[in-house]
Amino acid sequence: MIIFIIGDSMNKKGSFKSNYIIYIFILLTIICEIFKSKNIFIETNKILEISISNILYPITFLITILIYKKSDFKETHKNIIRTSTIILLFMLIISILNTIPGNYISRETDLALKQIFTPNFILIKKFPIYYPNLLNLITFTLLFYFSHTLILILYEAMEPYTKKFIAFGLAMFIPLTLDVICYVSINNIFDEVEFPKMITNLTSNFVIVIISTILMTIIYQLLNKKKIN
Repeated sequence: MIIFIIGDSMNKKGSFKSNYIIYIFILLTIICEIFKSKNIFIETNKILEISISNILYPITFLITILIYKKSDFKETHKNIIRTSTIILLFMLIISILNTIPGNYISRETDLALKQIFTPNFILIKKFPIYYPNLLNLITFTLLFYFSHTLILILYEAMEPYTKKFIAFGLAMFIPLTLDVICYVSINNIFDEVEFPKMITNLTSNFVIVIISTILMTIIYQLLNKKKIN
């Protein structure tokens, strides 16, 4: 369904029939931020696990290139910056709302929201100010910006010299791999995860990187054929 929305939301180069593709880009990124701490097992032995966000996160790389192909580098880069800013604003608003005390009727909901979004707090004159895991938030936002900027640079550099699907596959695989390695390593180190567990986490995520790169490349090629036809 997403493929057809993306394909139908754009027409000739430099113009959009609608902003659906931008909305999808921002929405997916926010969802990835929200669910990045929810893990699932990817095999029956329940050893290899990944964040559920990793299933959706690669789609944002595909959308980045689709926006680039229908606009230009500058406009796409602006959308990456805007989305990064929206993530920070979203978490700031969530922090403010969670800091406002709820009544006794909504106590359970209030506690659940704080535990999910803003598990940390500081006391200012005995008044708690709630805030998210800053390391996870900053790491996610910075890596999102750099990895999506890098795919733009790599794709623009490779596209004239090779087939488009090869350029896309390589341009996606490199930044996505770096993104995953940096994010998992940084957060595992600060969470004091044991080294064997960290290697297992990296292995799990690398498997998903390979699978998602192949799937996104196939979808990219299908969209190109749809445009040709």
